[in-house]
Parts: sequence; C-alpha cells; structure tokens
Amino acid sequence: MSRTQSVPLWMASPEEFRSTLKMVLSTAYKNDRRFDRSWTFSYPDDDLSDLMVEITHLEKGGTEVMMNPPQPTKPPEQAVVKDFRDVLGDLLLKGHHRGIEFDRSWTLRYPDTDHPDLMVEVTHVEERFE
Repeated sequence: MSRTQSVPLWMASPEEFRSTLKMVLSTAYKNDRRFDRSWTFSYPDDDLSDLMVEITHLEKGGTEVMMNPPQPTKPPEQAVVKDFRDVLGDLLLKGHHRGIEFDRSWTLRYPDTDHPDLMVEVTHVEERFE
C-alpha cells in the first residue's frame, strides 16, 4: 500500500470505519499481504490505550478459521509490511478520535472467491504495573 492510499479523513460513522477497514485489508491482500497474525499499536495520546489487532482468515461462507490460509505469491517487501502497519494504525487512531468503540470484532465478507473472508478483532491492551 502506498501513502496515497492512506485512510480517508471523512471516515466518521461505525459503518464508514468498517468499510474503510475492509478496503484497507482488501488492498493489502491484493498486494500479497497475508494475515492470521496480530499487531500491537502504542499511541502517545493519553486518552487512547494501546490496541491489539488480530486478523484471521475465515472459511468462505462460514466462521471457522481456515486450516491452510492462502499464502502470498511472493514475499512481502519490508516497505509494504511497514506501510500496511502504518495505514492500519492511522485508521485505528482516526476511528478513536471519531468515537469508534473497540474491544470488538468485525467479520468482513468478500465476494471474490480468491479473496478469503476475514475476522478482525481490536482490543484494548491493559497496562500491567509491577
């Protein structure tokens, strides 16, 4: 994903957040980015706790996790991986500032049979004090 494909500023409602998230993940998938992993995002903003995002492939038409998710056709370039993470982090931050509630998940269905359905879970990470 390039910076020209960054998150739109107009995104405000929960449905717009979901649609933008779906578009970001679809674009990343088409650029050979695969999922079944999680990322943690730390924000310097005091009113936003750290977030963990987990993205999982689903079976088409069902909710079970794919046993053999599709593999990229080529290894992702480090720039593509970093740019995807930046865009996803930007989307979460903008969603937060526009009142999107996290600690929830979204199921994203794609009509293309070559594109897996995805489940995205975003949770607040509790700070642990020793």
